[in-house]
Amino acid sequence: MTDLFSNIDVMEKLLDVKLKRYELISNNLANVDTPGYKRMGMSFEEILMNSLNQRTIPLAATNDKHIDPRKKLEDIKPKIYRQEDYSFRNDENNVDIDKEMVEMIKNNFSYNIISDQIITNLKILQTAISEGGK
Repeated sequence: MTDLFSNIDVMEKLLDVKLKRYELISNNLANVDTPGYKRMGMSFEEILMNSLNQRTIPLAATNDKHIDPRKKLEDIKPKIYRQEDYSFRNDENNVDIDKEMVEMIKNNFSYNIISDQIITNLKILQTAISEGGK
């Protein structure tokens, strides 16, 4: 059952990140005609995967004063960056509206998929609770 809760926690964190990515993409689209504007991006999934892969060695704290070397989920933060490496327009703006729209669609699809997974996990939990007493 703890795996179910940790999965929900990870998915909740992913939803927060997807929302932040939506805000960044929306801001990029709003500034598509702003001279000198540089697009903002975010990386998180790679950071999360690297952090989760580092947890493969089981560690145990045998004393309350031991420091837990594993990162907690809430400590894993997305990296927001300004993409300044190129500009294909004369006004130095580097927002490609087509690329941003594709990123928006991908982000929306993954948000919906994660939301559906949370609902499915909660239904499993509800079934386990209601059937457990029988």
